[in-house]
Amino acid sequence: MLRLVAGLDRISWAVLFVMMAMTMADVLLRKFTNVTIIGCGEMTEMMMAVVVFCSLAQCQVQDGHIKIDLIMGRCSPKTQALADALTQSLSFSLFCLVAFSTLRHGIEIREWQEVSIDLAIPIYPFVFIAAFGSAMLALILLIKTITCLSEVFTLWTRPGLES
Repeated sequence: MLRLVAGLDRISWAVLFVMMAMTMADVLLRKFTNVTIIGCGEMTEMMMAVVVFCSLAQCQVQDGHIKIDLIMGRCSPKTQALADALTQSLSFSLFCLVAFSTLRHGIEIREWQEVSIDLAIPIYPFVFIAAFGSAMLALILLIKTITCLSEVFTLWTRPGLES
């Protein structure tokens, strides 16, 4: 699972590099030759979906998402562990819904044969990538939820730990 998530993250790096190179080429061509790459903005939008959704799960694996510690830093370890487990489980539920809804939307636009305006690129593969990335994030959140619940159980069942 973690190798798959790391592979998705590497894909997002490669797509980000291609997106940067394409945008730079478009800007330079427009500046020096007054020629633009047709559909550059369109391709950038689609590549951005790949970059974001292929890197979400890896960011969660590395605990790279923002945590606000203003209030929870003052709470006991038991309360912090419980709040963390609750947050992870709610996030898991949310991203299960996001993955499912995005998958349903991808199926719909595949049936409608929706394509981009300039290049007529089918949009549904990018929606499916978003659904897959959301599902991978949900799985990582499930693993984190189980880990947090284990920590909560350990903290709440051991006598003599700080309350």
